[in-house]
Amino acid sequence: MLHKVKEQIGSFLPALRSKNYRLFFVGQGISLVGSWMQMIAEQWLVYPILTTNKSLLGIIGAVGMLPMLVFVLFAGVLVDRVNKRNVFLLFQYVYMAIALVLFFLIATHQIQLWHIFVAALVSGTILAFESPTRMTFVMDLVEKKDLPSALALNQAMFNSARAIGPALAGFTIAAIGIAPAYLANGLSFFAVIASIYMMRFPKMEKVIVQHQPIIRGLKEGFQFIGDHKIYIALLGIVGILTFFSWPIATILPVFAHDIYKTGEVGFGLLQSAFGIGAVFAGLSFHTLYAKVTKKYLLIYIGMAVTVVMFSIFAWAPWFWLALVTQMIGGWAISTTYATTNTLIITTIPNEFRGRMMSIYMFVFMGGMPFGALLSSGLVSLYGPRLTVFLCAMATLVAGLTLILSMREKLQSKIMTMV
Repeated sequence: MLHKVKEQIGSFLPALRSKNYRLFFVGQGISLVGSWMQMIAEQWLVYPILTTNKSLLGIIGAVGMLPMLVFVLFAGVLVDRVNKRNVFLLFQYVYMAIALVLFFLIATHQIQLWHIFVAALVSGTILAFESPTRMTFVMDLVEKKDLPSALALNQAMFNSARAIGPALAGFTIAAIGIAPAYLANGLSFFAVIASIYMMRFPKMEKVIVQHQPIIRGLKEGFQFIGDHKIYIALLGIVGILTFFSWPIATILPVFAHDIYKTGEVGFGLLQSAFGIGAVFAGLSFHTLYAKVTKKYLLIYIGMAVTVVMFSIFAWAPWFWLALVTQMIGGWAISTTYATTNTLIITTIPNEFRGRMMSIYMFVFMGGMPFGALLSSGLVSLYGPRLTVFLCAMATLVAGLTLILSMREKLQSKIMTMV
């Protein structure tokens, strides 16, 4: 009976056939729940506890993401040269230390706004190196044919944590305060650290490779993308979604606190609703991707649904409607990201993996600080509702411009890649 269940799970989610990936999935999943708890706690700590300035939410978000723009491209070249397991493990210890230090400062009532800024800057710098390391490390855990499944499960894992973490954080903050959310995050890193130690890899002979200078290696990566313009189009879609959707995530505390009057719990539920929709997208993506022959349709539909849902969310008079639009929007954005990510990763040559992932993360994560700064400016001028609506309209205009200008090439190249 158990064997049949495993076979059914393996056929539906083939990446889970790999023991190493199963360990990563469980450990990283627990850690991500803690990370989301801290993220929600940080936003609520900044507004309305430490300050009543809504713009600081976007500014701190930008500070945490700006290091991506400075370091991530060089990180991709380095990732192709290091032991990914050991480097990934080191970063988990550093993340844990940061969370526990912040827990101590909050618990002893010594926390100040500048502590949050410094922690965001340090964490953002680590993230610039950790993100491409993690993405390429996952590729080593499964066979190439199972990569679409692994990528979809990664998104499901991330968004399951996004569904669970904010809700837990909201109830935790309301019941016993902000400090325990930071403690939970610090302790959650033990799960991913333990999972890495439990993994087993076949012994490989050490091969001495003559590496070229970092700048030259980075230029090679950009040259590869320049020679294959389909990747420019796919990265452009990722950039548009990130830049114009991140302002909406940044100002959710304002919707919960000022518009719907639902407090910490409502804020957590808004974040969780998006995560639930994204989890469904992740779990169903492998089957959907296999059945849809014209993969570009997944991108078109995903972007269209995103625009509609965020437009409704902007003016939703009822909290329940806001939750529904966040949930469907989470499905749409995650499906679009999963499609572009799968098309890129499954077609990129192995020697360019690290550099391609760093460029992908540069676009994906690099758009967040600018999106956060955009939300800071717009919410001060126009308020939260009009800010969200303007971001939805900007997504529509930018997306249509990119798709219409490259439609024939985009569609034909994607069909060729598949």
